[in-house]
Amino acid sequence: MLNRARFRALAAGRATLSASLPALLACAAACGPATQAKEPTQPPANPASPANPEPSSAPALPAPATPAIDTALGGRLFDKFYGKEPPFSAFVPDSSKTKGVLDGQGGPSGNGTLKLGSGEAMSNDAGHDYRLKNFFGWDLKGREGIYGPSAMAKGYAVSRNLLGGRETQEELVALFTKGDREIPAYGEVLTPPQIEAVAAFVIGVRDGALPHPDQIFTIKPPAQGHYALLPGGDAARGKAHIKERCASCHGDDGTKMLFDDGAYSLGSHARQKAYEDWHKILNGQPGSPMGRQVRGSTGKEMAQELLDILAALCDRGAFPPGKATAKDVENGDGRCGAYLR
Repeated sequence: MLNRARFRALAAGRATLSASLPALLACAAACGPATQAKEPTQPPANPASPANPEPSSAPALPAPATPAIDTALGGRLFDKFYGKEPPFSAFVPDSSKTKGVLDGQGGPSGNGTLKLGSGEAMSNDAGHDYRLKNFFGWDLKGREGIYGPSAMAKGYAVSRNLLGGRETQEELVALFTKGDREIPAYGEVLTPPQIEAVAAFVIGVRDGALPHPDQIFTIKPPAQGHYALLPGGDAARGKAHIKERCASCHGDDGTKMLFDDGAYSLGSHARQKAYEDWHKILNGQPGSPMGRQVRGSTGKEMAQELLDILAALCDRGAFPPGKATAKDVENGDGRCGAYLR
């Protein structure tokens, strides 16, 4: 039997425990986890087992970047897709001067001809030589542009204006690969990456990532030389660009290298054919080391460089014909306009 003193001590202990329990529960609620994880129903798999290899500490490698499409190459292929040096095709077009005799090389028939989208053989009697620039013109507009009836009236210019449509890259690739009723199937002579480059060039010009011909010149009637440079060019700045980028090959005055069998110097050609030269300066010359000669990061910036260079080349004193055989422009010629010196 408990004595009276021990009973009183036990009773006091129970009272102390009862009083402290709420405080202990409150501390557990405030300091412990909100929920307690359930015990697994089966033991976890061994993390070092072959089925569960230990995670690697090495960082994940980034996905390889998609190579940028070379729009300058696309522009050169648009100009002329065949030639002696890669990446240009070994295709040699059937000559338009030997009508009735198929004397070319390569292509689906092996004789320098290509086929329309229908599969029908396409003749070169008109002299287009199967070049895209002949079908669509240097301004990519077909009959609506510089090669159309309102200007140079080239009989082989097609009805499609590449700058007036909204085709996607994939749709243009399909067009150039398979051809249609007016242009041949280039899939017979160009690789898929080359055709992608041509399509990307067209879209770049159309959508403003590259210069648009309407930023360089306007079309004029034949009596006025077919075109005229737009105002806004800085000839002094253009001369600095030529000295920096062109003189090493063309000479300080542009007479070191003549074009078209000696007919033109750099200056005399640009004064008469700037509708062509904007395209060459932008993309380079097919079959030569010359590549893109403008450095702007936007189509607008590149267009300004082009206009500056062409304005500078309108100076007959700084960029004379030299030994070129073709007659140079005369005073008052409208193609250079106010830039003519």
